[in-house]
Amino acid sequence: MKKNLAKKLFDVEDLITKILNIYKKQLSIDDGTEAILRYSIRLVISTMLSYSLALLLALLFGTFYYVLFIMLTFSTLRVFSGGAHCSNMGNCATYGAVVSNILGLVAQKNQLTKVFMLTMIIIAFVFSLWAISKYAPADTPGKPITTKLKKERLRKKSLIVVCVWFLGCVLWYTYFSEVKTIVYASTIGILWQSFTLTKTGYKFCHVFDNILDFIFNKKEESIC
Repeated sequence: MKKNLAKKLFDVEDLITKILNIYKKQLSIDDGTEAILRYSIRLVISTMLSYSLALLLALLFGTFYYVLFIMLTFSTLRVFSGGAHCSNMGNCATYGAVVSNILGLVAQKNQLTKVFMLTMIIIAFVFSLWAISKYAPADTPGKPITTKLKKERLRKKSLIVVCVWFLGCVLWYTYFSEVKTIVYASTIGILWQSFTLTKTGYKFCHVFDNILDFIFNKKEESIC
């Protein structure tokens, strides 16, 4: 029976099971705790894979710092707000690497004036407040949010992240005379993560996910 090529390349369930077995030998773990640990381990591996692939491409394109700051901002907000995701780890890593490097190239090729950058910051701030208030926290199948209290806490933490970022940008505008890479890239990261919370963001991710599945399946057919 043929398996999806992406799953062959990025199947880490055996590794996660082995890690969990080590925990089980040392600690008494119930089914609920095991599910949380499995999700957490998968998230760590997925994040490492995504960052490695994205930053490797960024080195090749000469956009390393732009991509790094975009991903750091994006990831920090995503921890609390959730957002659109792909169907498997390989697709997620590819999706993140492609999108972050496209955004990095856009940032590199389009240098902004300080006034225009401030306008972009305000737009990103207002849009993120709207998106978070309306859609966050966005569920994922591996970590469903089951209580209203938890949703409220995650939404508040998402808003705090955005407000802290905005305060940092205001301080930049007050004390520095030129646009900084970290400010530009982090603004793009906030915008993109906020977009992934929306219905349009989910549709975009779903289309990309289907394209990747089609490409990987086609590669598998040619190999076999």
